[in-house]
Amino acid sequence: MAFFELVVPDKEDCNTDTKKCKRFGLPEIERLKGKQVIKSIFRNGRKSRSGNLIIIYLLSEKPQAGFVASKKIGGAVKRNRVKRLLREAYRMNKEIFKGLKVIFYAVGPLTHKEILGAFKKFRERG
Repeated sequence: MAFFELVVPDKEDCNTDTKKCKRFGLPEIERLKGKQVIKSIFRNGRKSRSGNLIIIYLLSEKPQAGFVASKKIGGAVKRNRVKRLLREAYRMNKEIFKGLKVIFYAVGPLTHKEILGAFKKFRERG
């Protein structure tokens, strides 16, 4: 299985008249929301650590994901960058996390390579 293949929107996905293109973001139903849900995952979830990334997960019927970046990473710009990288890596590799509610918790700076390595390690671990 190839990780993170380049995805380019087809011309028919974009309408140049209205400047609207098909979005590749994370659908709202796949986002973790609610303080109680997130707390329960942190409290009761299983943890898998790889470098500066902790993956906390619980079994669930509908897959959902949340993204957290520690202030140890740096200012808001750096934390937001890490969360964007995590979201994109998750979006491109959703099949690894099927049937799970997952929180990706970055406790330090992360690169794209480190994120994919953590995902690979998680997949191999089962």
